[in-house]
Amino acid sequence: MEPLQLALLRVVQDSFQLGIITALLSENNIPYILKDQGAGGYMRIIGGQSLYGTEILVEESFFEKANEIVNTIYPNED
Repeated sequence: MEPLQLALLRVVQDSFQLGIITALLSENNIPYILKDQGAGGYMRIIGGQSLYGTEILVEESFFEKANEIVNTIYPNED
C-alpha cells in the first residue's frame, strides 16, 4: 500500500472558519486531517482558536474538488 500524499488545503486561524470548511468537506465526502503547530492544538481546545493556525490537509486526489468547494465561500488569496 502506498503512503498517503497529503496536500495543504488551507491554514485557518479561528474555529468558526475551521468549522465551516470541515463541514463542507464532510458534506462532500472528502476526508481531511487537521494539523496544529506547536501548542496550537491545546490552544484551540482551551481557547477556541490557535495563534499558530490550523492546517487542513486533504489527500492529493481530492485536492482539486476540495479547493473548488472551499473557494465558493473562502476564495483563495494567492
